[in-house]
Amino acid sequence: MTDSMSRISRAGSQPPFYHPPAFAEELAFARQLAAQASAVALERCRHLSPREKANRSFVTDLDLDVERLLRDRLAARFPEDALTGEEHDREGGDGPRRWSIDPIDGTGNLVHGLPLWAISIGLLVESPSGDGESAAESESSPPHPVVGVIAIPPLGETFWAVQGGGAWLDDQPLPPLAEWDAESFHPQDNVSLSTNALRRLDPRRVPGRIRDLGAACVELAFLAAGRLRAAVFLGEAEHDLAAGAVLLGEVGASIRRLDAEGTRLTPARLVAETPVRIPTLLGPRGRVDALFERLDPYATT
Repeated sequence: MTDSMSRISRAGSQPPFYHPPAFAEELAFARQLAAQASAVALERCRHLSPREKANRSFVTDLDLDVERLLRDRLAARFPEDALTGEEHDREGGDGPRRWSIDPIDGTGNLVHGLPLWAISIGLLVESPSGDGESAAESESSPPHPVVGVIAIPPLGETFWAVQGGGAWLDDQPLPPLAEWDAESFHPQDNVSLSTNALRRLDPRRVPGRIRDLGAACVELAFLAAGRLRAAVFLGEAEHDLAAGAVLLGEVGASIRRLDAEGTRLTPARLVAETPVRIPTLLGPRGRVDALFERLDPYATT
């Protein structure tokens, strides 16, 4: 068994001293499912049938089959939950919960043999009414990301988080992003800009070492782990962000739009207002604010 396969096979096990929070059942199932899908993806990733979608991005037979696998397993386990994803229409129940799936994030990397692609499973739950909240307030509250699993099969790593239970890389807890925070950037700090953001902004104003990893889920996971010191997103869809938003919430990430107001977003609002239409900064608060000050005069909204 390869090292990647061995690590993935352990992805469903709980780390020592772990105390199950709410949604523990959903988390455990999503982790096991991500491990199963990762094994399938690793076995088939060298024998693909890619084609172009209407937007000229790639889709492969593996994307379609992995999403079908994830949907079928989730529907059998949680029949009242709705199911959405990148490649298939909405299905499932009409309850207050919805699974948002990206079967292969970074399909372009996968097709070209770059080992940075991910499988993403996120659970969103509608905010319950009551507790003094008016009907209008309840309707304006976005669905809350409560469970997120991002598996990166080529690396044999699985990042996961659950509301109130912290963020983890396999069986290791991820520290708060405040531990990586600063009011400026070192010249060697990694700062990730999505392709769309690179085409909108002046990269000469971006401090540190610019990265574009080609997979939003990978960038979210690496940001949560401190491998990236900040990131700038533009154009990402809900399925790109649903799982990673839980990671962001649990590590205390700051999210700020590059608009005239410097609008700050919660992870739930980030996901709800997709696709991301204005360049949006993510990272520890001090670094996000420092990046905002450098880029703000060059924003195009």
